[in-house]
Amino acid sequence: MANNNNNNNNIHGYVAPGWNSVRSVFEQNLAEGLDIGASLCIYHRGQCVVDLYGGWKDIQRKKEPYTSDTLQLVFSVSKGVMAAAIALCVEKGWFDYDIPVAQYWPEFAANGKQNITVSDVLSHRAGLPYVDEQLTLDDVCNWSRMTSLLAAQKPHWEPGTIHGYHAVTSGFLGGELIRRVDPHHRPFGQFVRDEIDNEFYLGVPNDEIEARVAPLIKKINTNSTILSPMNSFTEKTLTCNGAFPIESQNMSDSVFNKPQLHRAEIPAANGITNARSLARIYARLIGDINENGQKKQRLISEKTLTRATTNVTPVGEPDRILFGIKSIFAMGGFHIYSDYFKAMGTGVFGHKGLGGSCAFGYPPQKLTFAHVCNHLDFSTPTLDPRTIRLLLAIENILNHKNNSSISFIHVKPTKTKQTN
Repeated sequence: MANNNNNNNNIHGYVAPGWNSVRSVFEQNLAEGLDIGASLCIYHRGQCVVDLYGGWKDIQRKKEPYTSDTLQLVFSVSKGVMAAAIALCVEKGWFDYDIPVAQYWPEFAANGKQNITVSDVLSHRAGLPYVDEQLTLDDVCNWSRMTSLLAAQKPHWEPGTIHGYHAVTSGFLGGELIRRVDPHHRPFGQFVRDEIDNEFYLGVPNDEIEARVAPLIKKINTNSTILSPMNSFTEKTLTCNGAFPIESQNMSDSVFNKPQLHRAEIPAANGITNARSLARIYARLIGDINENGQKKQRLISEKTLTRATTNVTPVGEPDRILFGIKSIFAMGGFHIYSDYFKAMGTGVFGHKGLGGSCAFGYPPQKLTFAHVCNHLDFSTPTLDPRTIRLLLAIENILNHKNNSSISFIHVKPTKTKQTN
């Protein structure tokens, strides 16, 4: 692999021969202001073919470069890692998707939840998108309190009948399941670092790691079409019933930039990592990988992966929480992208996060992709423009199919307001 440096936007890293057009798009996104700081990683057939990082951690683009060591809060991209952790537990025989949660967590049976299955929780069909009690940030950062409230909560709809995005609660539900079946009863974040990847943090362990986290920067003068208008049901879900705002006018004041939140374990929403870790996780779900000359075995079998990525959302069923959009979730909690990633064909599974970060696997091409960024763009309800460009470059490289399906999309250069 060749080293590739571009000092104009602090771009560093490497690409394998034949993948240079992806680096060009990554550079373009930074040059035009779509990204301020970002990392990008792609695995193909078990090999890392792209590992790039560049830009800046600060909006002024002059203080702190975005480097190989930079970490990023990736919002709901975290859900894909939780799904991977659940799948690993299924692989180990610790539990199964079709078994009621209460079999592993007896207190959960309260208020008519005795028949809710693990799959119901992961596929957002449990009827528990929020708890009735008004919450604070301290509440959401308290694992025992959140899991106790969810165990006692009455479902907001008949479980299993419809789906509605469990934006925050799904992580506590899935994480508590893992803690209970794990023979060592490890906190969820520790389980992930021990068993999945040691560069994915749910609960930043110390100040040294915290110093590597890039602050989130909100795109200036952006209409948040994906976040408004909200009804009270949706607002309670997305804010965890008041614990944090959806948007902060000044991201420096956002709870998502606070060390308190970074130290907490909120598996559905506050994973902190880089693109390299995410792409590697998905690559090891799909197959064995080669890393620094060493073979690393896949995390789960093909049988378990097939089950984890089997769609359980009825065709055309609207999401009760996300404004009626036709989201599709798998038995194991992965988001199935038949429309967002249609240029790559069917078979894509993964999860994107609020503001632009995303990670996914595409088994037909043995391809995995991760892009994480500090510049939040709330302007589109579908696939982020930065990702669209990168996917088109990948598709052209793979020659998977005619690129006309997304080649008409034009992303205009944007100017980002600078502040002192």
